Amino acid sequence: MDHSGFYTVLFYAVLAFEGLAALLAFVCYKKYSHTYLRFFPWLLLYTFVTEIAATFMWERFEGNVVLYNIYNIVFFLYFYFVFYKHTKSIRDRNLILIATAIFLVSCVANLGFSSFLENPQLLAYITGACMLIFCIILYFVGILYTPRVLKIKTELLFWVSIGLLLFYVGYIPIKITRHFFTEIDNSYHILRSVHRILVLIMNACFIIGFLWTRRK
Repeated sequence: MDHSGFYTVLFYAVLAFEGLAALLAFVCYKKYSHTYLRFFPWLLLYTFVTEIAATFMWERFEGNVVLYNIYNIVFFLYFYFVFYKHTKSIRDRNLILIATAIFLVSCVANLGFSSFLENPQLLAYITGACMLIFCIILYFVGILYTPRVLKIKTELLFWVSIGLLLFYVGYIPIKITRHFFTEIDNSYHILRSVHRILVLIMNACFIIGFLWTRRK
């Protein structure tokens, strides 16, 4: 199978996993409807629709960057909100507010040297991803020495955090590297494939979370 064929298989596999994750999010909604992840199904549906719309725009207009630029802002801000609301620590809440402010400043700064409509917002994306990883670390540290750690596998936010952490730790270097490619070669195709595999892993974690979560 050539690169294009393999990538096509990965593309449809990602769509299938994203669609399944969104479906399970609604099916299992009662398990976590009392938490701040109650808006998560709509974010997953938004993700699925964005992937389809971006593919259509690329085939029709050879440009879809603006869809992802908007999506990334919504995505990061939502999870900052979730982790902020989840923690009871005043210190952690203040740190998350600072992280959110840093991300918003990076979004504004990125506009100064890169078109929001035509170019990926690399500075904003990398900053947003790093701030999200920081929020996830705060979450893990917060539960490490509490009784909740014994039943953590039945908590949806745990699986969501695992999926996000694995994805962004793996994808940040790829995002930076791909940004500076001047031509599409073998290395570029490999990085695209790894990116898709990371998306599969992330959504697999979401799916496990929906299946294992127990209402408290």
